[in-house]
Amino acid sequence: MKKEPKITIQMIADMAGVSIATVSRVMNHNSNVKEDTRQKILTVLEENNLNPSSVLQTDKSSRAILICATEISNPSTPRSISGIQQAAFLNNYRVFTLQAKETYLTFEDYSDVLQNHSFAGIILVATVSEPEMLETLTRSCPVVMCTEYCDIQGISFVSIDDISAARKAVEHLVSCGCEKIALMNSVLRHQYARYREQGYIETLQKFGLKRNDDWITHISQIDFNLAFSYASSLLSQPNRPDAIFAVSDVYAIGAIHAAKKIGLRVPEDISIIGFDNIPVSTVIDPPLTTIDQPVSQIGYQSCELLIEKINNPLVPPKKIFLDTQLIIRESTARK
Repeated sequence: MKKEPKITIQMIADMAGVSIATVSRVMNHNSNVKEDTRQKILTVLEENNLNPSSVLQTDKSSRAILICATEISNPSTPRSISGIQQAAFLNNYRVFTLQAKETYLTFEDYSDVLQNHSFAGIILVATVSEPEMLETLTRSCPVVMCTEYCDIQGISFVSIDDISAARKAVEHLVSCGCEKIALMNSVLRHQYARYREQGYIETLQKFGLKRNDDWITHISQIDFNLAFSYASSLLSQPNRPDAIFAVSDVYAIGAIHAAKKIGLRVPEDISIIGFDNIPVSTVIDPPLTTIDQPVSQIGYQSCELLIEKINNPLVPPKKIFLDTQLIIRESTARK
């Protein structure tokens, strides 16, 4: 049986028609509140069978930040977390990371964590499948999204324009003379996967290239062996593609190994482009053409936004998109 979401200080403020600060003063027995206002808040608490300890609050005096991350297997995730840690350290905050699967990401899970530990705010490096849960969470504590985001009013995030980045990748393959371009994608519950697929499809349409659904794969996790298996099947088709756009360098490296095993030359027989610009992309043979995204900087700015929100809860939400860059190496070439 699903538990009812734990009521928050924002909910009490809304019901009483007062500010969060006023509710907090009453709950902490501060005398600097008008008596009629105090009674209004106490009435709301009584009508909802609440006592102050049952209301979810974050500890503004805390110097600890919670990072919730899901796709730890994605090489970008640790780099994003590293950027968060750098900004936190410079601002005298400690960072704690919660590794959680999508099935864990309910409001009840977060409320349990916040009730049992002292955190000033949360950074989500995670896919959020339920926007309603996210809206409830943001009424409970400062929240910033990092890389993945929901375009919901009132929620700050730092990310990239995945559609534009995918266009860069596919346009490069088209400029190389490729006309049969495949997509190795993640599963579509991830927003980046949906947007990169959208950019891929729109670019094919722009250049009048045929979309072949047999050349579009969705891989359940960022994993070399899975990518190798999918690419081996893809490249063994009688009507095989002449290029692959992979939404992760891990996928692209798996595709390079699969092509070599089948006896195809990269890039003479097939061009391959990745995404992320992870360190190993420079040492694979051939070195990997890729889209560089500044994941460490994304993490750093996400943490700065959160600290700003902790210090000033009334600061307007910010939506920041950082630039990506096409890095051309030897895995792509003109036909």
